[in-house]
Amino acid sequence: MADLEARYEVLVIGAGNAGLAAAISAAQHGAKVAMLEKAGKDHRGGNSYFTSDYRFGWESLDDDIVPLIPGIPEEDVAEMRAAVKPYTKEQFYHDVVRVSEGRADPELLQVVVDESLSAMKWLRGMGHEWASCYKLAGKSMVVNLNGGGAKLSDRGFDIADKAGVDIRYSNIAMELLRDSHGRVIGAYVLTPEGFTRIYAKAVILASGGFEANPAMRATFLGPGWEMVKVRGVPFNTGDGLRMAWDIGAQSYGNLSGCHATPQDIDRPPFSVRTQPKSEYRRHDYPWSILVNVHGQRFVDEGSDFRPYTYAKTGAVIMRQPQGVAFQILDKNTEHLLYRYVNPTGGKANTLEELAQTLGLEPGPFVQTIQEYNKAVQSGTFNHRILDGKCTKGLAINKTNWAMPIDTPPFHGYGVCCGITFTYGGLRVNTDAQVMSTWEAPIGGLYACGEIVGGLFYTNYPGGSGMTQGVVMGRRAGRNAALWAKQ
Repeated sequence: MADLEARYEVLVIGAGNAGLAAAISAAQHGAKVAMLEKAGKDHRGGNSYFTSDYRFGWESLDDDIVPLIPGIPEEDVAEMRAAVKPYTKEQFYHDVVRVSEGRADPELLQVVVDESLSAMKWLRGMGHEWASCYKLAGKSMVVNLNGGGAKLSDRGFDIADKAGVDIRYSNIAMELLRDSHGRVIGAYVLTPEGFTRIYAKAVILASGGFEANPAMRATFLGPGWEMVKVRGVPFNTGDGLRMAWDIGAQSYGNLSGCHATPQDIDRPPFSVRTQPKSEYRRHDYPWSILVNVHGQRFVDEGSDFRPYTYAKTGAVIMRQPQGVAFQILDKNTEHLLYRYVNPTGGKANTLEELAQTLGLEPGPFVQTIQEYNKAVQSGTFNHRILDGKCTKGLAINKTNWAMPIDTPPFHGYGVCCGITFTYGGLRVNTDAQVMSTWEAPIGGLYACGEIVGGLFYTNYPGGSGMTQGVVMGRRAGRNAALWAKQ
């Protein structure tokens, strides 16, 4: 049919971690590929630019980890061998199931877990590099990206370009095109030159969630979410979801859930590539206590290691009066603050002075800390393990890392909620095909990355979203290329 005589064989909508993986994979399988980036070149790459972690299962340090780290000295390998233990696929699977409260799609999760290590080796084979990070507290990930998401993104675009992918910047997909059989055959696109139709034999949606769309946040996440700040780019506005739903794609997963973390109270409304990625991150709450504007604690700050709690702590802060909170600590744990660059707040020699610095009523604030200090139990503080050093007798106890706040200087830093990505999205099968509301794959339509729902519910283990993106991106690219060759 004339409308299947495509200009491209595979069209990828979105150019972050998942989109790059999909485009490169499709090109490697012989397809003529175009990739649409909603942003201009100066702001390309989506939220992936601001990350640094992949979570993956591994068994052997020498076979699985060392090959990811170019030029690692043998003495560093020996140190790692003595310090780290394997993080198995079974542990990875269990962690996602645990933090999703048993709701994660088991088949989709199994694919992500089983292919997580091979996906890392695939990235390494194309030139991506890792560095050891096992000395950071509570890390179930012993390596992270060398150069972070910035290097991942820039190198990924270079790889895609060399693979022959036509990268089209400032191209905004508005509508999916279909043939008379209901198969997706391209997209109606707004380009810098105007509207056009870009035809392809298969389309891959990798355009992220709806975290940058205040109306969708209020609709799906609930009241108040329209006012939170976005810990990411302003371009993820749910376009791919809207287009897919318009043609009968099935929604799936926790549409009222999202990845939301503590951020500096004065962070800008969005992130851009010129900002240091961690400048506004305030993730060291496990070594502090969190109080709201009334000087009251409201959460167990030490329930688990940061990678298992940070993505839900932002939402807890959002629900506090005025949507803000304050991290309070003292000299005993100040050395554990990690990359707090120009934090909003300050230090003081007394708790009363600190309260005034933060704009809090001193009486309730000091009373909260005094009651907390009295409840702290004896034990040895160890930030590298779940040390069981807790409080007892409080309405909300702290499970680990409970240290009295009694030694000046006292620190206090204002934090708010920063949303990173949304959990709900499209339902896909294990071949990355988008499923319809009539329980059949929509011909020619695939999805990967944060637009996919069903894995994360209310919480997620740090780094697993990036892994899902590259695993399902590879699958989507391969299967879309095979579909196009039929």
